[in-house]
Amino acid sequence: MRFANMASSPAPDLRRAALWAGLAWLTCCVVLIWLAHGRFSALAFRDPDDAMRLGQVRDWLAGQFFFDVSQHRVNPPHGGPMHWSRIVDMPVAGLILLLRPLLGAASAELIACIAVPLLLLGGLVAAAFIAARPIAGSAVALVVVILLLTSPSILVQFAPLRIDHHGWQILLAGVALMGAFDGRPARGGVIAALALATWLQISSEALPYTALFAGLFALRHWIDRAQAPGFIAFAVTLGLAAATLLALLRGPGALLATQCDALSYAYVWPLLALAVIAALAGRLIGLDTARRRLIVAALAGGAAVATFLMTGGPCLSGDPFAALGPVAYRLWYLKVMEGRPIWAQDLAMRGAILLPAMTGLAGALLAAWHASGAARARWATLALLIVGATLVAMLVMRALSVAHLFALPGIAWLIVLLFRRAQAAPSAIIRVLGSAALVLLSPAGLSAAWIALASHHPAEDKSAAADCRAQSILARLDRLPPATLFAPIDMGPDILLRTRHSVIATAHHRNVAGLTEVIRAFVADPQQARSIVAGSGATYLVGCDSLTELRSYARENPEGLAAMVRQGRAPDWLESLPGKGPLRVWRIRRAGS
Repeated sequence: MRFANMASSPAPDLRRAALWAGLAWLTCCVVLIWLAHGRFSALAFRDPDDAMRLGQVRDWLAGQFFFDVSQHRVNPPHGGPMHWSRIVDMPVAGLILLLRPLLGAASAELIACIAVPLLLLGGLVAAAFIAARPIAGSAVALVVVILLLTSPSILVQFAPLRIDHHGWQILLAGVALMGAFDGRPARGGVIAALALATWLQISSEALPYTALFAGLFALRHWIDRAQAPGFIAFAVTLGLAAATLLALLRGPGALLATQCDALSYAYVWPLLALAVIAALAGRLIGLDTARRRLIVAALAGGAAVATFLMTGGPCLSGDPFAALGPVAYRLWYLKVMEGRPIWAQDLAMRGAILLPAMTGLAGALLAAWHASGAARARWATLALLIVGATLVAMLVMRALSVAHLFALPGIAWLIVLLFRRAQAAPSAIIRVLGSAALVLLSPAGLSAAWIALASHHPAEDKSAAADCRAQSILARLDRLPPATLFAPIDMGPDILLRTRHSVIATAHHRNVAGLTEVIRAFVADPQQARSIVAGSGATYLVGCDSLTELRSYARENPEGLAAMVRQGRAPDWLESLPGKGPLRVWRIRRAGS
C-alpha cells in the first residue's frame, strides 16, 4: 500500500525541514510573547510557583548557599524547607547575571523570565524533530513540530514567565524519547539515561518514566542482540549520572538522606545497583544469546528492586504526601486537581487527557501494522511509550503533557496519511473540506472539540484571585514595616517576591507545620482561630475578596474565620487597617492588648 512506506516517501531534505522547524519555533515565540505582553510590566506570573522560583533565584544571587534551597522568610524562624532543584534556577540566574550590568536588575529579571521558557521550547522542538525522523521521516517530523507548537497542553508550560520546572520535565522527556530512537543503541542509551538522571534531580515525577524507559531498553536488549549495548549503556549511565548529579547539586550528604518526594538515598542506591549489576552480569554472563540477555536484565532489575526494598523505608508506600497530615491533605492536597487521577477529574478533563494520547496510539499501531522490519519495531516501541505515559497521566493529571508529546508522531502520521488521501480525491470539495477537517485530529482540535461537547457550565471566573497576587494590589503591604503575615498560602509566593514581609506558609508540602497552621486557622471558628494565629508569631492577617482559596475554606466552615474575612468582617482580636481595593489587612491583637 502507498502509506506503508510513508517514512521513505519523497520528503523535504533534512536541512530544509530543520530550517522550517526553526522558523515555526520562532513564529510561535513571537505569538506567545504577543499574547503575554500585557503581563510583562508587572511581572504578573500566572502561577504562584513561578513567583516562588524567581524568589529562590533572588535569594541565591543574594548569597544564599547553593545547597540551601529553603525559603527562610517562610514560617520564621524555622524556615520553609523546599525540594526544588538548582538546575531550574541556573539558566534564569545566569541570564540575570549576564544582563543586570547592562539593563538593571528589573529588566534583567523580566528578560530572563521571558527567554528561558522559550529557549526550553526550542530545545523541545529540536528533540521532538530528531526523535520523530527515524520513526516516520522528515515530512512527518515537521508535522510533529507544527502539532507541538499548537498543543495547548504542552505550550502552557513554555509560555513567557513560566519559569517553574514543568517545562524542564517535558523537555527532558523529549530528550529521553530522542535517545530511545537513536540509530546507535549505546549512544541512545546514554542520551536517554542522562535526560532521565537530570529529570530525577528536578522532580520525583521522573521515577515512573525512568522505570518505563528502563523496561523498554531491557526488552529491546532481550529481543535483539544489536540493542544490548543500549541497555548496558542506559543502566550504567543512569546510575552513575544520578548519583553524581545528586552529590553535586544537593551535597554528598544527600546520598545518605531519605526524602520520598525527591531523588535521595531511597532511590539512588537502587539505580546504582542497576548500573553495577548490569555491567558485571553483561561482562560475566555474556550477551550472545537471548537467554543470557534475559538473565542479565533480570539480575540487574532484580538487584534494583531488592535494593529499593532495603532503602525505601517510608517511600515504599508510594505516596510522598502521606506525611502532610489529615488537615493539609484533605483541604489542600486533594484540592490541587493537577495532581489528582483521571477519575477525580470532570468529564471534559478526562477527554482532554485521553483523546490526544489515544489518537496518537491508534496512529502508531496503524503505522506499525502497515510497516515491516525495523520501521515496524520503531512504531511498536513508540506505542509502548505512549501506553506507559498515558497510564502515568491517568494517575497524575499534570503528566498529560508528556503523554501528548509521545503521541505526536502517531497523530502526525495519521494526518499526513489522510491529507494525501483527501488530496487524491477527484472532488474539489472533498479535497478542500477533507483537508481542513484534519485540524480536528490535532491535540488542540481534539481537546477543544471534546471540551465544547462535554462542558455543561461556564469556567469559574478567577480574575479576582489573580488580582490578589498583583503587584499593584500587594504594594499596599510594602508600606507596612517588615513583619510576618498570616496570609492565604496561594498569596504567599507573591508576597515574598513583591514585599519585604515573611509569611507562615506557601503551597509547598514540606512546610507541614506552617501549611497545617494556616489551613486550620482559616477553617476554624474565630475564637479557636485566635490561639492559632496569635501563636504563629504573625503581626498582620491578610485576606482578599473572592480569593478561591478562602472561598474553599468558607465552604468547609461557613462560620469560620475565612468566611468572615471574605465578607470583610473580623473578630474583635483583629484590628482593621484602612485601605481600598480587594486586599484586606488586620493587625493581630495579642491577648491582653
